[in-house]
Amino acid sequence: MQIYLTLAKILKENDVTELGLLYDLIPQQELSRKEYYPFVLVESKLGIPIPVLSSAIKEAHEHYTKTSKQDYSKIEQVTRIMILLKPDNYTAMNKRKELMMSKHIRPDDEIRLLNLIFTIPKHSKSAVAWYHRQWIVTNYDCVQVQNEMKLCEMTCCFYKRNYYSWSYRFWILSRHQQEHALVEKEYSSMLSWCELNISDYSGFHYLEQIMNLMNWKLCLIDQHMKWLNNLTIKFPGHESIWCHRRYCSNLYYTKDYCISQHQFVWDILNDKYIEQALEMTRLDEQKQFALKFGLWLSILEKRRHDQYASVIDSKLICMYRKTTPDSTLLDRQG
Repeated sequence: MQIYLTLAKILKENDVTELGLLYDLIPQQELSRKEYYPFVLVESKLGIPIPVLSSAIKEAHEHYTKTSKQDYSKIEQVTRIMILLKPDNYTAMNKRKELMMSKHIRPDDEIRLLNLIFTIPKHSKSAVAWYHRQWIVTNYDCVQVQNEMKLCEMTCCFYKRNYYSWSYRFWILSRHQQEHALVEKEYSSMLSWCELNISDYSGFHYLEQIMNLMNWKLCLIDQHMKWLNNLTIKFPGHESIWCHRRYCSNLYYTKDYCISQHQFVWDILNDKYIEQALEMTRLDEQKQFALKFGLWLSILEKRRHDQYASVIDSKLICMYRKTTPDSTLLDRQG
């Protein structure tokens, strides 16, 4: 029980605000707080060596089984350590819910504990921890929306394609979708985020969820497509950008829009924007994605029983046909 007791002592004597995993043990003589060995405490930051992590988890579980469930103080302590070490622990999380409902844990304190857990990038992908946070927000009025958004932004930067963080972020936003200023601010924020993370489709997917909440006017559509065109031109060959263009095509589908998209594909194929590209190594991929998008858009038009393709350059239609092994695919749609 030595590792568990040492960790309990650290948490009792210090206000820890950040956690980190250390790949190896640091010699005890090199530590400023030798009594906390094998853990490393620097100011308010606690380092947990990975070599002792499994032993610490095992000792915490053993301590939990031996502790009386009526000793609320000790149960709170041991479950706190259990989820700090391994947040995907249903037993500890459910026990802490019971302690919250019996008012032995304050919701504010639990939120701060979850904030601490999420400072470890690996832990920021814990489904159990995010669902526990959602349960707290649902049952207690103890969070500020902006703080939740900042937390999600931090965890998404910690761990790319963090599904649970993005899902929680949209869940928070959807609860406040009547606050139009908040939704518009998230939309603007995500435009900037996508520009810096163009290969991470999870961000584009969240952007699309925001767009579903917005009341789109023609001026906003034009503004968004100008932004998307500029992004496509500057960063060629990224599938996430072309996938988002498909979403926009479903959302904005009109005759003029489709014609403009085919023209954009034609311009890509003829290297009209090559001098504006910031990456020159993926131009061939850019043309492949453009052709696949054009073919997809043509199939969408056919299935909606429109005749937009009749005004498209015949050379472009011929190129679309060549992107599929079956040259009759386009004719058989609709």
